[in-house]
This record gives sequence, C-alpha cells and structure tokens, in this order.
Amino acid sequence: MMGGKLYGPTTFQQRKNHTINTTIHSTPPSTNSLITTIIPPELYIKICEHLTPDDLFSLSQVSKYFRNLLCSTSTATQAIWRNSRLRYLIYPRCQTPPDGMDERQYVLITNLAIRCQFCFHPRKQSQIYWAFRVRCCIDCFHQRTVSEYRLINHYNIPKDSLCGLAYTAPCNYKIYWKDDIREAQENYMAALESNNLAEYIKKQTIKLNKQLEQIELQEWEFKNEMARWNYQNTLLFDEIKLRSSCIAEETAMEMGLDIEKLQDWGIYWYPIGNVCRTLTEDDWIDWRREVETECSRIKRKSQKWFHRFSMKSTIY
Repeated sequence: MMGGKLYGPTTFQQRKNHTINTTIHSTPPSTNSLITTIIPPELYIKICEHLTPDDLFSLSQVSKYFRNLLCSTSTATQAIWRNSRLRYLIYPRCQTPPDGMDERQYVLITNLAIRCQFCFHPRKQSQIYWAFRVRCCIDCFHQRTVSEYRLINHYNIPKDSLCGLAYTAPCNYKIYWKDDIREAQENYMAALESNNLAEYIKKQTIKLNKQLEQIELQEWEFKNEMARWNYQNTLLFDEIKLRSSCIAEETAMEMGLDIEKLQDWGIYWYPIGNVCRTLTEDDWIDWRREVETECSRIKRKSQKWFHRFSMKSTIY
C-alpha cells in the first residue's frame, strides 16, 4: 500500500491468475524449438547420412520433431533412408521400393520389424508377402486373405473387378487381400455405370502387369539373399566343425587317448546348436579347456565310454 492505494493483485482470484500468467510466461522454450534452433535441417540431413537404418529408427523415437522429419514422405527424407539402406545393408539392394511403400517401410519390413505386423507374436515365424506389401504369420495371412474361387462362386463378385488387384498364387490358386476387394468393387461399378468398362480393364491390366514385375523382382532378390545366407552359414558350420575336431584330436593325442573314439565320447565337434555365429579366440580357448577336462575324466575312467555333452547342449 502506498498513498492509500493498493498495487498488484488484491483479491485471491486476481493473485491466482497473476501467478498462473507469470508461470506461463516464464516457461522455458520446448525441446523441439531448441533442436530446430541448434540443428538446422541442412546439418541434420548431413548427420543422418552417417547413421545406419537401425540408428535412424531409434532417432525417430526420440521426439516428435525427429519423428516428423524421419517419417515424412519428402524427397530429402526418402533420400536419407535410401542412402543409409544402400550404404549399410546387404539386403535389399533395389534402388526403389515397391509401389505404395516408402523407404522407411521398405527397411522396416525387410530388416527391422521381423515379427508379424498384426499379432506381433514372438514365436510365430513371419513371411513377407510382396503382393500385399506386408509381413505376417500364416495364421494372420489366412484371416486376411480370400481365394479367387470363393470370391467368384460364393460372394458372386465379377471376375473382371479383380483384374487390377495384386495376388499371390500358391499351387496356381490366386489369393487376394481382403482389404483391397471393396475398393476394387467400387472402382469397377463406377466404370460400369460410366460405360467406360473396357478402358478401365485395360488400365488395370497394365497396372497389374507392372506390379507383378516388381513382385517378381523382390521375390527373386529375397531368394538370392536367402541362398547366399545359407551358403555362408554352411561354410561357417564346416569351418567350426573342422577346427573343433582338429583341436579335439590334438588334445587327445597329447593326453594319450584314442582319437578314433572321440566322436563316441561326444567331444569331437563344438556344440554349436541351432544358431551359428562366428566364434572368437576366447571361445576356442574355452573349447580346448572343455576338451582337456573331458579327456582327463575319460583317462581316469580307463577310456570307458563317457558322454558329457547332450545333443542339445550349447556352450553359448
């Protein structure tokens, strides 16, 4: 109070509003605004050029700002994902993803998101169906697809309405994605009502042929990648078996044991299990110690049959 007058908020409600307004004005700027001020888009693109696809996906989950940048369909964003894919990934190597799929989705479906994108079951094996641009398990596939025979004979759908839809054909039976049927029917009926059916069928046939070419290319590249992966794994298995058997024979001879009985004793090959990986020198040192321990026990038992490792045993 000064000169008989009150300065500042007087009532409780005025003091409350004054406090709220002061708090609002004193709020620090958001993280996104700080990021845009510190890192301009041009520098951000340069930084992303040195990130792997896995790093880009992790970065897109940091904040809304990064997510909006890395999940957009702009030319710069597509170039970031494409350059990262071609630089750091062995597969896929196609220059462009299939129609209806951007670069981020292309990387996710082939390398990062390996579970079924519908049920996300951790134990169900998923497969990529390039005709529908999805990765799903066999159960979800059956729930979301329908055969051409059932569409024509049970649902009485005209066969020409399916002329532009991509399909997969196991055992020469065409299988379609259920979500695509309604839109195809609507387009077919619109063309029929406008007396433009012949032109519509022609355009849809050309579109389908282009899609089938892309599907064939993607499936061919995937089969080649699987063949290369299986070949490399086979070489790795053979290398592990050869080196482990040599170590076992060398150790057994040094300890005066009969190397012909090593396979019966179960210490002839490294127990790699169902998953093959590149073994380090520490792994081989551990294996040599395991062999020496087993050979010592066998020697103490007068070279009787002794099998310590079961068929499902693994060291790692």
